[in-house]
This record gives sequence, C-alpha cells and structure tokens, in this order.
Amino acid sequence: GDDAVEVKPDGAIAPGQRTPTSEWQLHRDLLAARPDVHAIVHTHSLFCTSISCLRRPIPAIHYMVVRAGGDEIPCADYATFGSAQLAVNVVAALAGGDACLMANHGMVALGRTLDGALRLAAEVETLAGQYWHASAIGTPHVLDRAEVERVRARFAVHGQKKRGPRR
Repeated sequence: GDDAVEVKPDGAIAPGQRTPTSEWQLHRDLLAARPDVHAIVHTHSLFCTSISCLRRPIPAIHYMVVRAGGDEIPCADYATFGSAQLAVNVVAALAGGDACLMANHGMVALGRTLDGALRLAAEVETLAGQYWHASAIGTPHVLDRAEVERVRARFAVHGQKKRGPRR
C-alpha cells in the first residue's frame, strides 16, 4: 500500500513516496548481514521496551526463549535511533539469533516471512512480560544451558507439520 516505501541501499527513494522510517539503515544492514531473513518487525512494545530500558537481556526463564534462536534474548547496546551505530549494535546483538531488545528503544524480530517475524515479535513481547511480572515478585529461576539444549533438540522435532491437501 501507500505506507510501504521502497528504499534503495543508499537510502534513495523514488519521487512521490512517503518519507521512509528513520530506521531504514537498520533494516538495510540487517538484511545485508542475514541473507536468511526476508522480514523484520521492529516495535516499541510495552514490556520489551521496559526491559530494554534496564539494558538487560531476557534470560531463559521460560523454554520458549529458544524460539528466538539463542539462549536468551540479548539487548543491543544503546545508540541514537536512526543512527548507523544503532544498526551496527543490533546486527552484532543478532549474530546468534532472530530477536533482540534495543537498549532504551524497543525490540527487533527477524523471520523468513513477515508472518514468522510477527509471530516471533509477539512471542518475545510475551517473554518480556513474563520476565517483568516474575521479577516484580522475586528473582526468576533461569533454565540452565543443559535444559535449554534439551528444549532446542525437542523443538527441532516438535510441532505440527503441514500435510498435503485432503482428497
């Protein structure tokens, strides 16, 4: 639609389009660094942004953290929004996975499809909310690396597989 803006790698846009997001360089650099990625979701969702203001990762307090690819949801170092340094920091934070917080900013989730990136963004927001709530009443227990690896192995063979059309 009219809200989608095609941005060339150098930041140029065709005449008649809206102004692109200030984060265009972040998107460009992520797509260049991760050829497996075809969609990026960037949000300022409540719990992810709140945790990012603490400049903390989301540890493995729930096994679903492995859906983002790593052993935790990392928090990228702070840089001004829309800056080249922010793009560098987020690319570095995403080296081991598909989602990260952005210090004092929000979060980013990657996917092979837009639907996949949206689902991951929602899952990370849920994890951030769980971490927030658990931390409010105590110190959450973090799953150890061995358990995270067991979960990762189970997820590799778990889930509903698509079936062929019914006849």
